[in-house]
Amino acid sequence: MSRETIVVDNYTYEGTDAHRTLHNLGELWAHHVHRRAPSPRALQQSADALATLFAPLAGNDNPTLAPAERITQLGEQAAKRIDDLDPAALEHALRDMWAPLAALAGDARNGNQSATAVVSGLFLSDGGVPKTAVDSVEIGYRGVLGDRQASRAHHGRPWQALCLWSSDVVADFAKAGHPIRPGSAGENVSIRGLDWSQARPGVRIQVGTVRATLTAYAIPCHHNARWFVDGDYEHMSHERSDHSRLYARVDAPGRIAVGDTVHLAG
Repeated sequence: MSRETIVVDNYTYEGTDAHRTLHNLGELWAHHVHRRAPSPRALQQSADALATLFAPLAGNDNPTLAPAERITQLGEQAAKRIDDLDPAALEHALRDMWAPLAALAGDARNGNQSATAVVSGLFLSDGGVPKTAVDSVEIGYRGVLGDRQASRAHHGRPWQALCLWSSDVVADFAKAGHPIRPGSAGENVSIRGLDWSQARPGVRIQVGTVRATLTAYAIPCHHNARWFVDGDYEHMSHERSDHSRLYARVDAPGRIAVGDTVHLAG
C-alpha cells in the first residue's frame, strides 16, 4: 500500500492510518451502537450519511443491505482501493465521518447524562506494555507527547490518540487475583470514580485542560494475556462487560496531571 499521508485539519493520517480506518469503518459503527438502541430512522439516516461519504471511495453502494452490513462493505471496499482514491474525497470522508457516528450515540441517550471523576494515573512508554507512571503529561493532537506504540498495525490512528481506562475496573481485576495494575494494559489515562458504563464511543470528555471525544473500544490482544491468571485477555473486551479500555480523539490539546478533574458529558 503506497497511499500518501493525508492531513485532515489538525490530524495526520499516514497511509496505514487511512487504510485501517476504512477497513475498520464497520467496527466503528458497531462500537457506536453497542449496548444502545438507536431508532430505525436514526440508523438509516446515519448509514445514508456515511454512504454519501464512502460510496465514492468504495466505487458502489447497496442501500438494500442492513445498515451495519452496508457500512462494513463500503469501508472494506474503499480500503481495497486505497491506492487509487482521490485524496480530496478521502480527506472529506475522514473529516466528516464522525458526525453520523456521533448521531447514533446521541439518538440512543436518555437525556444528557454527565459525570465527574478524577485522574488517578498517567502513563507513557517508548513502545509496548506496561507503561511507566508519570505525574503529568502534555497532550497534542497525536496524543501523549513522548508516548509511542511498538506496532502501528492496530494503533496510533488520530482517533486512537489517547487510551483511557478505569482504575476501579483494574482494582476489581486485581482483587479477583489477576496480576494487573494501572498502566499494565497500555492505557495513558487512568480514571477513578466514574461509572465506567457511561464511557462509550461518541461521548465527549474533558480531562485536565484537554478536550476529547471517545471514539472506539480498545480491542484487547495477546500482549495483555499476562495480566490475567487464566491468560484470558478477553476479560477486557467490551463484548464481555463494561470493562473495556476506550480510545479518544483529541479535540483540544492541553495538559493533564494526576488529580485533575475528569468531566464526562453525554
